[in-house]
Amino acid sequence: MTPLLRFWYRVDFPLSEGCLNGKADHLQKAFEVMYFAKHKPSNAALFERHDEAFETNSFYFSPEAITLISTLVEPFGAVVCEPPKLTERFVLLVGDEEMQKNLHYRQGTFRTRT
Repeated sequence: MTPLLRFWYRVDFPLSEGCLNGKADHLQKAFEVMYFAKHKPSNAALFERHDEAFETNSFYFSPEAITLISTLVEPFGAVVCEPPKLTERFVLLVGDEEMQKNLHYRQGTFRTRT
């Protein structure tokens, strides 16, 4: 997978894979290693969100994050997606805390335009 510039990527896991040492845990640890090995690049972040029924656990990789880990997310079925919407179920797992502020600003800006 060659990461497309400025695109977010999402990986969905069934709840059973979100446990300790499950696939989601392994992917999070792999990203964390790469994030710190590359000296915490700006705007690189991994977020998590559960659906309302708590059946699916979704990981969201910022465009900068995907450049660190693109070859590792491909086997997990990563798909290009829209920037995630902030909800109470959306949390930063690893990465640049400024990304969450950027998403908040972006959503506020687009809301005022419509």
